[in-house]
Amino acid sequence: MDREDIIALFRIHDRSSSSREKATARRSLSLALLLTGMVGVLLTIGLLDVDRRARHGQEQEAQAQQKARTQELASELGTTLRGAEQLTDTLAVLAGPLQEKRAIEELMRRVLASAPESTVYGLGVWFEPGRLVPGTRYMGPYVHRDVARRGGLPILTYEWSTPAYDYLRRPWYQQARASGGRIVISEPYVEEDQAYETLSRAFFDDQGGLRGVVSVDLFLPQVTDMVRHANLSPSEILYVTSPAGALLAHPREEQLLAWARARDRPVRALCELTLVELRAWEHEQGLDRGRHLTEVSIPQVGWRVFASTDEGVLFKAVHRQKRWMVALCVMLWGGLGASGLAMARSERARALMRTLAERQRQEEERQRLLAQVRQRSAELQAILEGMLDAVIVTDAVGVITLANQAALKLFGQVMLEGTRLDAVYPHHRPRGLDGQELAFEELPMVRALRGEQVSDTELIITGPQAPRQLVLRLNSAPLRDESGRVIAAVSVARDITQALELERLQGDFVRMAAHELKTPLTVMKSFAQLSRRTEPPSPVLGRLLEGICRGVDRMDRLVRTLLDASQLQSGQLRFEKEKVELRALVEAAIARTIANHPNNPIHLQPAPETWVFGDRARLAQVLTELLDNAARYSPMGHGVEVAVTPDGDAVELSIHDQGIGIPARQRDRVFERFYRAHAGTPHDRGGLGLGLFLARGIVLQHGGRLELESREGEGTHVRLRLPRLLETRPVSSGCQFSEALMHPLRDGGL
Repeated sequence: MDREDIIALFRIHDRSSSSREKATARRSLSLALLLTGMVGVLLTIGLLDVDRRARHGQEQEAQAQQKARTQELASELGTTLRGAEQLTDTLAVLAGPLQEKRAIEELMRRVLASAPESTVYGLGVWFEPGRLVPGTRYMGPYVHRDVARRGGLPILTYEWSTPAYDYLRRPWYQQARASGGRIVISEPYVEEDQAYETLSRAFFDDQGGLRGVVSVDLFLPQVTDMVRHANLSPSEILYVTSPAGALLAHPREEQLLAWARARDRPVRALCELTLVELRAWEHEQGLDRGRHLTEVSIPQVGWRVFASTDEGVLFKAVHRQKRWMVALCVMLWGGLGASGLAMARSERARALMRTLAERQRQEEERQRLLAQVRQRSAELQAILEGMLDAVIVTDAVGVITLANQAALKLFGQVMLEGTRLDAVYPHHRPRGLDGQELAFEELPMVRALRGEQVSDTELIITGPQAPRQLVLRLNSAPLRDESGRVIAAVSVARDITQALELERLQGDFVRMAAHELKTPLTVMKSFAQLSRRTEPPSPVLGRLLEGICRGVDRMDRLVRTLLDASQLQSGQLRFEKEKVELRALVEAAIARTIANHPNNPIHLQPAPETWVFGDRARLAQVLTELLDNAARYSPMGHGVEVAVTPDGDAVELSIHDQGIGIPARQRDRVFERFYRAHAGTPHDRGGLGLGLFLARGIVLQHGGRLELESREGEGTHVRLRLPRLLETRPVSSGCQFSEALMHPLRDGGL
């Protein structure tokens, strides 16, 4: 093979290699184009799928927002209707037991005065034939507002209680009468060019017999105003219809009325048009095309709230998303960005769903808490019904909202819930313990409604079974809200008639027993003294007679102490007051105490003459008791410090010992009857436990104050304060102090 042949072979090989490389490049380009096309198709498909999901989420969001606006208006209308329903229930409950025409009229005026002026026009109480006034077929008082004079007094009329009107055959009366106590709402009607809606309900007497029907008339213009305020956008129309399809409120009311009158419809108000006629008007106006309609019903009453929104505005975001997706399909990377935007918007829909789920959870939590409240309420009701004390709760205007079984037993059936206090007051005519009749404003519950805290007030009432008189002890307190305003009051009453009677019998027994003991004691002492004087007795007999005299004297002191305590408790302890020089009286009492307790010195600090106005013997009794206690409960050799200190228009007597003191848990009871702080202890010195009781009572009768401070193991400090007489001179001789101290009560402790 020559040189030219070899070169030709290399050229052929080069050409074949170049062809293979071009083919490989074309295949690679085709594959790249195919892959690019597939990626583009996949991305486009993915973006279109995301777009579809996003648009669906936005449509749901827009529809949810439209429904939320509709539900908000329905909620506002429902709140207004619930207020009217509560007003109807209140009127029916309160009118049921009333038997007098005047009471019915007064109740109607008060209920209308408490109702919103912008919502409630009037109310009526329509009686069955003869149920209020025997022999009268039509008796239906009606009270309404004076529309001509806003804020004027309500007008009471009987103009509808006629055979011409014959309310007994009216549909609203028949429906309420057959509803068994449920509230019935009528279809709207027009009177005197004004649209109204009527809520009616049957009411019954205490035995469950039908007495008649109460009605509450509402202003429909108020509903129109609420709907007008709810229509915030020109692209959306919110309106309300009755269950039968009558138009209650529409933002284009004037246009609808003009349209109807142009077709020879003599309509006076919007409620005379129906939903069918509204649809015909919308068709003529072109408002039935390209619009999305949502309907929400108001529970119980059946009113329907509609929202008609322009779809171009409602789904504006959806249409905008569609245009974006067309551009994103041309530009894949832009499509990826748009995909992120779509997913972000999808997240908004998911956020809305999460919000709805959270609201559902909150509603379930509210229901759970409500169940707990009902359980606690039942427990509280069981506690109240099981109490022996009467518990009564009223609202801020004096209407009874709660009365337990004890209250009904104590006051009778007039204390039922819903009754006003001023209606209960004439049945009992409460009086004070002095017999004076209490005014209504002075009752503890009424005072509590004024913000006062009333404790341990005792009064007399006539019981349910007249003429039995009951003595009650009452405590009343106001209930306030977070701002401190009184919103209610609670009163707890206890029947203490038997306790007072038992206390009276106890006092009578003590007085009778004391009087019966005085005679034999006097005879015993007289015989003992006579035996000692007739002939000199032997030493043994003399000691026996002396012991008899001492025992009789002690018994006589105990009897007199019991009598004094009984008379003080009943307010019959007599006082013979005069001007008394206190320092001399204290010196005499100190001398007497030192004679009985020679081992306990008593030191009186220097003091000027001080005059008081009081019973000399009783004051000496008090001083002797206090000094005797100080010396008796002091260790041997420990002294007692006494000081008389003038202090302005008062004088203070201070007695300070270093005795055994009184335990803290017993300190508050030392002034009680028959209480002995050291009874059953090694420091028990005997006695009846009446000394400090009598001392404090006597001091209080002199307009003074007796206070005691004590620490166990450190001693006791007693302070006695009495009103002081200024610039006076002695009117009694010193011998009278000694005579005062010779009163039998002064010999020994009480």
